[in-house]
Amino acid sequence: MARPVFRFLSLICVIVFAGSSQLLAREFFLTIGGGYSPTGNQASLEKNVLLFRRTIEHQGIVPFRNDTFFSDGDDPEFDLQVIDAESIPKPNRLMAEFFGSQQDLGLSYRNHEIRDVRGPSKPDQIHRWFRELKGQIEAGDRLVIYVTAHGQRSRQRDREYNTSIEMWDNSSIQMTEFATLLDELPNEVGVVMVMVQCYTGGFSHLMFRGGDPKNGLSPQRRVGFYATVHDRPAAGCTADADETNYAEYSTYFWAALSGVDRLGHPIDRPDYDGDGKISFEEAHAYTILNADTIDLPVKTSGEYLSVVSRFATEKDNGATLLKNNESYSVVLKYASPVQRRVLEELSEQLDLDGDDSLAEALRQSRPQRRRGRRRPESKSDTLRRRIANDLKTRWPELANVMNPMSVELVTKQQEVFVRAIEQHPEYQRYRELKLQDDSSTNEQNLRVKYERLLRVADNVIMAENLRRLSMPKELAEYLAIVAAERTTLD
Repeated sequence: MARPVFRFLSLICVIVFAGSSQLLAREFFLTIGGGYSPTGNQASLEKNVLLFRRTIEHQGIVPFRNDTFFSDGDDPEFDLQVIDAESIPKPNRLMAEFFGSQQDLGLSYRNHEIRDVRGPSKPDQIHRWFRELKGQIEAGDRLVIYVTAHGQRSRQRDREYNTSIEMWDNSSIQMTEFATLLDELPNEVGVVMVMVQCYTGGFSHLMFRGGDPKNGLSPQRRVGFYATVHDRPAAGCTADADETNYAEYSTYFWAALSGVDRLGHPIDRPDYDGDGKISFEEAHAYTILNADTIDLPVKTSGEYLSVVSRFATEKDNGATLLKNNESYSVVLKYASPVQRRVLEELSEQLDLDGDDSLAEALRQSRPQRRRGRRRPESKSDTLRRRIANDLKTRWPELANVMNPMSVELVTKQQEVFVRAIEQHPEYQRYRELKLQDDSSTNEQNLRVKYERLLRVADNVIMAENLRRLSMPKELAEYLAIVAAERTTLD
């Protein structure tokens, strides 16, 4: 049995060596971004494309080709939805906050500001691009694909991973369709994908020929990093023009690789394995640790393990496989340096300690049933309602923001209205509590962090089990995937 394993491990060495020679190869970049229509084409999608471009420039990368397909292409019609609440006069903002609704406050539309787009984000455009690429890309070259768009879950019960990217004019491209485009490229091409649309985990099956596990892995080195699993929406699509409010996958992934955040401020580089470089794997880990969102990020190696490996069961009759409820110390024993860092930091964030940490994480990851009880009102909401009621005592017409007196308060009597709110005895305390509420991790986001911890632990266990299952071919494929995930952008 040693000789087959040796041959496969030798193959890994060849693959890793080929990856290290990428400096001599050419880089091809493809960006697909935007929504399905102006009402679904939020400002954050535009900002993500610009962020990716800055990341490439910051890393000093000069791609052989770098093409972007975004919303309606270079059509001058307004196609982007933007919300800039700060552009609204202060009296109107306070009126909306205390007596009306802040939803869509400051909403407007404009043309996107991405220069040098190749064309609109449409399936036929992507097909044409891949036909061109087929005649240019060669063995040893690398293709980097970034998708910042909307997504839809699979409509096929027997193909739950066949999710789709929503594209302009309410069109779409499915995972399996995308896989056939990649299948046409040379076998020796490396492919790295970063996708942040809803249900994007379905595209993790791009690792397989035709997107189907039954066909086996593609001979290309395809790895991907996905904002969330195949059956959940992702965080991040917002019309908010203020990038300081963005907390989605791209924000942290590209910051980890470039060393600066969206605003250009330096971050602590996540060199978790201490090799002096930041790999895609480490950028993914940094995102898991720092993004307080609903996302449950996945990557190719973990999804591959879910196909080829397993946990111990009662039917194994004393086999040496690990169970899915192993103690925390056992999981740490088999974790890689990056996995160990994620496990330890998440445990610290979640106040988990001891060998039963994973069991506690499992309990905390389950939604708590409230049995008909409403979510309690926050302290800031209570104060906001109290301030509003006090002002209604002075101006009963504020019960309806369209009353003539309400309109007069945001036009002719602006100073009086603003002073009445801001000089209220409880206004400053309200602002402090509101800031705390906005910055705190909500219940759903907290629950997802427990799920992230459990998913990393599961990957550790299944990787160790794969080593114990006497499956040299699958083990070699897994190690090759991991090696590709540990490459860098530059």
